[in-house]
Amino acid sequence: MKKFLTFCILFVVVFMSMLSGCVNSEHPNITNSSSISNNLTKNMANSQIKTPIVEYAKNFKLIYYDKNGNEVNPYTNGDKWAYKVLIDALGQKFLLKNASEPVPSWAKEKLGGNFKVINVPLKRVVVMSSTEIALMEAINNDGSVIGSVKGIMWGKAYKWYFNNIKEGLENGSIIDVGSTSNPNWDKIIELKPQVIFVYPGYDGNKVISKCKELGITYVADAEYLENDPLGRCEWVKMFAAFYNKEPEAKRYFDRIVNNCLMVMNKTKNCPKVTVAWGYNSQWGCYVPENDSYVAKEITIYCNGDYIFKDLNGTGSAKIDYETFAERARNADVWVIPSSVKWLTTFKKDNPGYETFKAVKNGRVFCESEDYWQLGLLKTDEVIMDLATIMHPEAFKGRKTHFFLKYNIENNTATPFIAK
Repeated sequence: MKKFLTFCILFVVVFMSMLSGCVNSEHPNITNSSSISNNLTKNMANSQIKTPIVEYAKNFKLIYYDKNGNEVNPYTNGDKWAYKVLIDALGQKFLLKNASEPVPSWAKEKLGGNFKVINVPLKRVVVMSSTEIALMEAINNDGSVIGSVKGIMWGKAYKWYFNNIKEGLENGSIIDVGSTSNPNWDKIIELKPQVIFVYPGYDGNKVISKCKELGITYVADAEYLENDPLGRCEWVKMFAAFYNKEPEAKRYFDRIVNNCLMVMNKTKNCPKVTVAWGYNSQWGCYVPENDSYVAKEITIYCNGDYIFKDLNGTGSAKIDYETFAERARNADVWVIPSSVKWLTTFKKDNPGYETFKAVKNGRVFCESEDYWQLGLLKTDEVIMDLATIMHPEAFKGRKTHFFLKYNIENNTATPFIAK
């Protein structure tokens, strides 16, 4: 039991770090975003998208058609659709349609011969991660989207901040189907999922192989590989396509975009502050690369000066702590991408921290416990929080939720109120 619990904890920490840009982007088992984009380009060769449905995300494509095969856009023009074509993160092509509609005669011409047909809205699915739940929650206005979730991998391995998921796991309407590295396939088969939502790379590749063996339809999402925060959030449109929730997705995503643009406008004339992001742990010191979504949150959305802006890449890189400390020592703001639960050895792992400018000035921040479940759903609030700790003068009176003021000495964190 001890070994299992240790493994669960290790998995959660490493997986969370992966999503935050804290795992080496050269990991041999990760499907990188450039290869995904190449697959999408290849698979879209026969389609001429007049008005792109997807504007920020790079790792999936959506096209909507009327009954005659003409492209329409329910997001920009409010057009009525009859069919949808999705190309997922692995380049798989899906024709999504209402059960009452036949497969159109033009489908093969537009999609080629290799595509799968799925009737929507979905009623029974299994998911791999809490980020998938977050995006599904965004369009769960009537309960039907989360209501379709019958199984979750690692369902009971960590605390849930989505009450409907927590209750479902407790009352048995949602089943914990085991770990991503070793799912309980007997349970999954019993659930009869129409689709399993998987992420490529890591344990996802094993799940995909087993789905192929069992003939279970899987759809690959890779929001964690997007290098723009709005690109990550825009994956809500993919989930919306499976539930006919385009109006809900539009309202949600438009609000997120507008709020993020508001932050950009509000901070564009603020004096730049230098920001350090990262820390040393037993797994090493990882920092976001300059074209990662984290770096963009700092520099583009919140008008900051990121200390590793010369570190090229879209993911993260492992560096030695001495290199990190040399630059972080003079940063105005220091963000530690973890919650206090995982920072019990912080002082030992980060020698000399007391000499850092941000420590002396009380501008050290860590993440809230619920960041990894609610942060993607509330992307705009995450960016507002980041802007608040970077430019408090522009957000006077605002209280943060996702980035907390961190007291290193007693390993506690509290909301920050801008003054």
